[in-house]
Amino acid sequence: MGKTTVGLKIGSTSIKFVELIHEKGAYRLKNIGLEEFPFSENQEGYVNRPTFIAQKIREIIRNYRLNPRRIVTGVEGESIAVRVIKVPWMKKRELKEAIRWEAEEHLPYSVEEIALGYQVLEGGTSNSGKRELSVLLVGVKKEDINEHLSLFTQVGIYPAIIDVNSLALYNLAESINLIDKAEGRAILNIGHHTTNLLVLSRGFSFLIRDIKFGGQSVTLSLMKELGVSYAEAEKIKKEFSITGKGLDKQIKEKVDGVIQEALGDLIKEMIHSFEYFSSTRGGTSVQKVFLSGGGCLIKNMDNFFSQQLGIPVERINPFTGIIYQKEKLRFSPLVAPVFSVPLGLAIREISWYD
Repeated sequence: MGKTTVGLKIGSTSIKFVELIHEKGAYRLKNIGLEEFPFSENQEGYVNRPTFIAQKIREIIRNYRLNPRRIVTGVEGESIAVRVIKVPWMKKRELKEAIRWEAEEHLPYSVEEIALGYQVLEGGTSNSGKRELSVLLVGVKKEDINEHLSLFTQVGIYPAIIDVNSLALYNLAESINLIDKAEGRAILNIGHHTTNLLVLSRGFSFLIRDIKFGGQSVTLSLMKELGVSYAEAEKIKKEFSITGKGLDKQIKEKVDGVIQEALGDLIKEMIHSFEYFSSTRGGTSVQKVFLSGGGCLIKNMDNFFSQQLGIPVERINPFTGIIYQKEKLRFSPLVAPVFSVPLGLAIREISWYD
């Protein structure tokens, strides 16, 4: 049997995990789960205190018999900086030494306050005819990593890898052949508080952003416009999803209008990012968008984005190409997009094995 990896995503409303067996040339689903956090009327939100999350992690590992030494988890947020840079061609050892200076120049934080990572994407030739490298540069504030790590260590668990959720989406897209080498493909992962946006060029990550917008923004708009509580607004939002029972016809149109208006800010951020991509890629435009995350389950979300952006938009099925038995995938295929990040995390290779 191949090695296993557990991709575990800690969100604002739930913890999701995917356990994969890494076989030769394939991935096999071993386990999958989603544990929702309880809702508190007093706090007007989900119970997600650090101590509560830590205990929930321990329960999940015990109840699902997961190997805590095989966990890959991820962080996200506006403090994460990702850049694709060009550097003169050099050997691996030289690049390792030079990358710190490149980070000082290209990232918005000092290298002392971040954990730094990089990956060579491809080699090429500059306009002047000199050899160069395209390098993906990633900086994550150490305080954010330590805060995330503490959710595990306070119950005696040490993840094998702490990744970046947006890069896990790229790993997923690459591994299951979701994207081709064509120009202008984008992935939009809509969470409760944060949306991950990736724009890809020839199959590589060209632009990666974490946007402060998510399903909660829709909930707050519904609260304001409908005059309901947070809990009622969450219930309405979920009932207006592709998996819900639907709403009373009298308020359906109003809810639809409120949701579309709430999504306006996200649309503007996407258009701004797409224009930047086009301006730096010789006029090439983004030609297709893939949606994932819990926020994309809102009814007609794909059609609305397609109309606003004028390009095809479709939801991801992250389990395309993943081997699994039907009884293992205990969730409707309609909600599969919510597992995109944990599946992408589970695709990561761990270099040692217990």
